[in-house]
This record gives sequence, C-alpha cells and structure tokens, in this order.
Amino acid sequence: MQVLTSGHYNAHTHAVLAVDIVGSSKASDDLLDPMKTEMETLVSRSFTAVGLAPSEARHFRETGDGLMVAYPDRAVGQLCEVVFHLDHLLRSRNRYARVPMRARVAVHMGPMADNHRYHRTYITLTRLLCASTFNDAVGYWCRLDPTGDKFGAGMIVSQSVWRNVVEPFGVALVPPARCGRISVTTPDFADSAWIHLPGLDADAVLAEVDPAVPAPLVFDRVSRLSTTA
Repeated sequence: MQVLTSGHYNAHTHAVLAVDIVGSSKASDDLLDPMKTEMETLVSRSFTAVGLAPSEARHFRETGDGLMVAYPDRAVGQLCEVVFHLDHLLRSRNRYARVPMRARVAVHMGPMADNHRYHRTYITLTRLLCASTFNDAVGYWCRLDPTGDKFGAGMIVSQSVWRNVVEPFGVALVPPARCGRISVTTPDFADSAWIHLPGLDADAVLAEVDPAVPAPLVFDRVSRLSTTA
C-alpha cells in the first residue's frame, strides 16, 4: 500500500475567501442575475484595491449568488482587507440604488491540493460564512440601516487567521480591538471565530444582538468608565 505523504498529496496552504450577498433570496427574479454580476464586479475591484489580481485566483467556485476563491497563503492579510474596500463600494453604490445590497465575507486558511476539486478548507469556510451569530450581527445592521449607506459588508475570520494574522496586528485595515469573538458550532464543526464590521465595534453589536453578551467597556469624554449604549 502506498503511504500518503505531503508530496503525494500535493497540498499547500491557501488563503481562501467566500462572499455571499445578504438576503438575495428575497429579491425579485429580475434582480437576481444583475445583483450577482454587480457583486462580482465589486469583489473584483476590491481584490485589485488590495493588490491581488482577480485572474490569479485559484480554485474558483461559484456558490449561487456568491463565490469562493483561493490564493497562496501569503495573501491572507490582503484577503482580510477586501472587506474594507467592499464595504465602501457597496455603501457608495447603495446611496443611488433602488434596492440596497450587502455582503457577508469569510476568510480562512488551510491545505488544498491542486488536483482535487473538493476541499475540507472550503467546507470550513462555508461553516464560517453561515455561522448563525455572524448572520444575526449582519442582519441586525441591515435592519438598522435599511438604505445600506452605513453598512455594506461584514467579515468573519477563522481562528487560524485570527491567531496568525489579525491578532498580531498583521492587517492594517482590520484592527483587533474592533473585532468580536463568537463560537461557531455545527454537527461537523466547532471552533471560535472573529467577526469584523468595518467602522463598527463588533463587541458592541454582539451585545445588542444578544443581551447575554456583556457590552464592551469604554471611556467617555469625561474619562469615566462606562458601557456602550
């Protein structure tokens, strides 16, 4: 029997990203295809903004209204910054659009074999993107901002991305202090993850979504310790 080694498996660590349009299933049929096309254009522009060539993405996969892509692991910091640019582009777009559009973004890193089509790393990425607490936080701001000009995109990152890249201040546009920790649990996956909502305090949003979550402590203008409203 042949021993399976890393050489035979031909797997290399990749940084992976998934994007999904929030609430697209509720859109009328005539809007579905234009929304998908427009989101693909905005995602491509966001990749370019962080210095990644969209044409160099690996393992491209369409997921209904969204997509999943992989890049070499050295690009993981850039993939985390995609949400900053995508949020800005969506908010700018929503100021003039009849129907607002928002996005959920997930970033993870793990092994992928170039000659395989089905990857555990993508399965984990999907679990993150569909995490209920993350969706609740995004949904909360969608309701709070019905026109979509204050909130355009939110991101969830895996524990490996958090520990190796975000927490050590490896991503300038994703400050760790603005991220919030959540638990992601499904029948086949259980781990911690962190969410980031550009321009917002994720812990404060989580406290609004779930009153059982303690609100973060901050200093007000007269330097008294207080909790966020």
